This record gives sequence, C-alpha cells and structure tokens, in this order.
Amino acid sequence: MSRLRWLADGIYRGTDPLSGAQIWQLTSTSVTTHNIYGEWVFSSTDGERIAFVRDMAYGENQLDVWVYDLPTRQEVKISEAQGWLTTTPFLDALYFIRQVDGKSHLMRLHLKTLDLQTVFVFDRCPLWTSAAAISPDERYFVICLRLGERRYGLLRIDLTQGTWEVFHENEDIFNTHVQFEPSKGEYILVQWNRGGLLDEHDNIVRAVGEEGATLYVVGRDGNGFQQLPVGKPFTAPVTGHECWAGATGQVMLTTEDGGVYLCTPGDSQARLVTRKAGFNHLSASPDGRFFVVDDFRNGVLYVGSVATGRCFPLCSSGASCGTPQHTHTHPYITPGNRYVIYNSDATGITQVYTAEIPPRLLEDVEAG
Repeated sequence: MSRLRWLADGIYRGTDPLSGAQIWQLTSTSVTTHNIYGEWVFSSTDGERIAFVRDMAYGENQLDVWVYDLPTRQEVKISEAQGWLTTTPFLDALYFIRQVDGKSHLMRLHLKTLDLQTVFVFDRCPLWTSAAAISPDERYFVICLRLGERRYGLLRIDLTQGTWEVFHENEDIFNTHVQFEPSKGEYILVQWNRGGLLDEHDNIVRAVGEEGATLYVVGRDGNGFQQLPVGKPFTAPVTGHECWAGATGQVMLTTEDGGVYLCTPGDSQARLVTRKAGFNHLSASPDGRFFVVDDFRNGVLYVGSVATGRCFPLCSSGASCGTPQHTHTHPYITPGNRYVIYNSDATGITQVYTAEIPPRLLEDVEAG
C-alpha cells in the first residue's frame, strides 16, 4: 500500500503527578478523534501500533480509520468505515465495514503490514448497525440483528464458506457488546439490557428496566446459554463495561456501585476484585494480569492487579466523561503492559492519548 502517507503527530504533555507516568497526546487534528472502545485492545500484538478513528459526520457512523505507530509517533489514514470495528487481543487484524460501489464490504486490516482486503460482501446478508465480534481463528464474524419490537438475534457469518445464519435469539440484547472468548473462541459474551427498549428508529427509549443489565455467554453454535452471576440478584446492575481477561477464560466487569468483578462461566458467585465509587470503564491487559479502570466522576485512570485487587491512580485523563460517548476515556492496556491508551477532550476536541505505565506501579499493585 505505497500510496499511504505517514504523518508526524504527537505532543508531549509532561509527567503526571499521580504516578510519574509520561503523557503524550498522540493526535492533534481539529476533528473528533478517539480510540474506538476499551473492551478490546486495538493494538498490534507487539504493542507498537494502535488503530483509532476520526468521526467525519457525528451521529451517522461515518468514520475514517487510522493507524498510529507509537515508536515513531506517526499516523496514517487507512480507509473510510461505517459502524463498529472489532478485533481480539491476540490478532494483528482489525475488521470493519465500509461502502464500496453501493455495497457493504467487511474489511480486514493487518496492523503490521497495513494490508487491506475484502473478506465478505453483504449482498443478500442482512446488516444492522451494532456491536460486532471476530472469532480468534478469524472464521466467524458475529453481529446483532433486530428481529422484532424487543426481539434480537445474533447473526454468524462463516467467512470460509460465505454463509450466514441467526444462531441465537433473545429479548433486549440491542446493546450486546458481543465478544468472542479470545483464546479458543468457544463462547461469546453478551450484554443483556433486561427491560430496555428501542423505538422504531433504533433510538434508546429505555436503556434497562427494573432488573437492570446483566451478562451471559452462549456457545458459538448457539448452545450452552449460561447467565453469569452478576447484576441483580447477585450484584448491583452491571454498568455495561465488561471484557474477557486475556486468555484466562474469565470475564471482568464493573457494576453501578463501583465494584470490579471477575467470574468464569459456570461460577455460582463472582469474585469482587476491588471497589471504588465511580469505577466504570474497564479493560484487562492481554496477559490477564492487570486492568485499567476510570473513575467516571473525575476521569482519573487507575491500574490494578487482577490477582491482588490492589490498584493505584495512573493519571488524570482530563476527560469530561459526559455526552457524547467520545468524551469517555475508554482506556485499554497495550500488549507488553507498557502503555494505557485513552480518550480525552481536555483541549475541547476529543483526541487520543497515551500514558506510559511506570514499571514500579505494576510491581506495587502485584505485591500482595
């Protein structure tokens, strides 16, 4: 892809007094720019390149996909896109949808080589703007479809066969945050907004009902439904921020009372890792050892140990944590546990930042 042009970008923002972390503002254009979402790690497996997007028409899902090279502090525009992007912590591939000649194409981008190819065309296959997931073997791509007023289905596309089918249905899963377990890919994590409701234009009328949100897993063949012991009646309702903890087979999540929990499908009770009022957006490191979580009241980012539950502040993001979504930090830890990537609108326009994690901080949180 010789036509791609790398551009220098990056502003050093100094040392954060909370931990001594070195802070860089990676992007600086006058267009809303953000790191996609924190549940997945949108990074190459060596931790040197990350993907981010620029919102070209707010509210219309029209995005530009960019790649940033952390060692050289350069960025390059890759493609236009629509809707969600997805990956897994152990892939160098990023998947997204773009329009080509009036048809929706599923694209695969290799973050190291920047090779871009079409892997599926939504010709007769239905498509609904929703969260998406790719299996770790890159065979299955899963999206959500609206089937009725409160009825939704998970649609699985077999990228090797070019076939598709709705393999799972349920009520109120319009905000699935669907995620394949990233090592074997046998289970899919689903967020269940019990009692939630969309209008006929797919706008949220009610995010949840009295039961609140919970989580469950289902096998990629549609069997093996298991509700996780989180949300009512087990814990406070989940916030809607959850992820697989690397290849451990465990799920991490936050609850509305600031709890950080960990559980494995089949558990009768989730383990409380730590709790602090305001804890909200959360992501686990690819090796499953650490997590990063924000305090939604003030935008401060914390790094913690999954094993010990100890966590300490990393930096003040400066994010307003308001409306719209791109003002949320959506942090994640890159492979190798060197950087936390996050959003901040501290300058007035949301940009992508990185905080270099002091090695001593990781040692301290693991000291039990």
